[in-house]
Amino acid sequence: MIGLPIVWAQASGTNANALALLSLRRWYSSLTLSSPESVPSLFGLWALLLGLATLLVVVMVSQGPKRALGQLFDFPGHFRLIAGALTRLRRSGRVVAVTIGMTVLAWTVGQIRTYHMAQGKDDLILLTKARGLGELAVEQGILAGLTPLRDLAGLADNFPLLLLATIVLFRVSVERWGGAYVPLSLRRDRQVMWGELVWGSGSLYLLYRLVSLASGTGDLPLGGCMVLEVIIIPALMLLLDATLLSWVLVELRNAGLGDTGNDALDTNDVVRLIPGVMLTCLAVLPARYLATAVLLATLDMPGTTTNSLLGRYVRWQLNWGLADLQGAALVVTGMAGVAAWTRGTMSGLVRGYSRLLAAEGGHLAALLVLAGFAAGTLSAMAYMIVLSLPAQTWVLAAADGYAHYATLPVGLVTLAALVELGERSLPVASLAPETDAEADPISA
Repeated sequence: MIGLPIVWAQASGTNANALALLSLRRWYSSLTLSSPESVPSLFGLWALLLGLATLLVVVMVSQGPKRALGQLFDFPGHFRLIAGALTRLRRSGRVVAVTIGMTVLAWTVGQIRTYHMAQGKDDLILLTKARGLGELAVEQGILAGLTPLRDLAGLADNFPLLLLATIVLFRVSVERWGGAYVPLSLRRDRQVMWGELVWGSGSLYLLYRLVSLASGTGDLPLGGCMVLEVIIIPALMLLLDATLLSWVLVELRNAGLGDTGNDALDTNDVVRLIPGVMLTCLAVLPARYLATAVLLATLDMPGTTTNSLLGRYVRWQLNWGLADLQGAALVVTGMAGVAAWTRGTMSGLVRGYSRLLAAEGGHLAALLVLAGFAAGTLSAMAYMIVLSLPAQTWVLAAADGYAHYATLPVGLVTLAALVELGERSLPVASLAPETDAEADPISA
């Protein structure tokens, strides 16, 4: 980790350095945004409001002010949208059970590993040194509102779920290899190639995670071995995040056709969406991939870059730049709903999102406001309750974990509602108008 001092070389004081590093560790290990400042700050609130305001401007341009505001304050329409989302979730029992169950399992195993580590207590003391309980809870709630889909767009961090997905796709490939002879042209089918790429990448990333844990690098990514890791590791994360999110989207999409809870999983449907969903994950959680790439790049930076333009960019990016990016990402978060209805192409995703903004932009803006408010409120409540306990080695990790438990259902409902909006914005086929000759075939 020899390059890390470059990031905080200009920070004032040891406490500021430690908090900046703590905020980065929490983001990388659990997708929990945290203030890098030593005193309470409302910076996250301004990033949230600016992102939502920008989205509203884009919606007004796409729909016109009158229609956009009409949808924004269409309260009966919002209730119908949430009701439709809950219906989709009720019919998608498998995705709800698996995501929540695997999240609980992953957090429990993680807690067992870090339960007695003294660093947990030190982190909590550092975080609360200049913050009251209420101030910290509000700050964390605001930052959680910036990432309402964090628990679904970053599912590759869920070790048990990623392991399960890798095994399933590997088994599908093995069954294909052991079947009848398949011509080379069919073996190059896109679904086949993406499926094999995913299970291979999943195996590699799982091994990387295990080596990182064994090497004692803590919550930060393992690097410093070769420059290529700056590209390879974020690319693996993006591919695997997209694969797991594609599965969730397929389940939610198919739920509109009936109860899919007992249907067999068609991996071809999942794999088909991956390219477009990769762009979706990049749009929804840009700070996840960029922060990883920038942090890994710092490990190979010479000390002379500390006061350069590059050094200043790195310090911004790995501090409040994370919140800035996530605020900007709110403008394109609606892509998650469109991706379920595309053929997996990035161009189709962009066209579909433009269509969604024009057809349902006001409802989209209102949905993200409600999602941010719900995620922020529930997250703040979780921090208020858990952090009121005496300082122990496990308390901060438990607070982060329960905050994610609270925001995961919010993310599921939000994603289901986005899929609902995506379906509403699909083009509707209509009959061509009859010509005079078609209307009177005798005279023709």
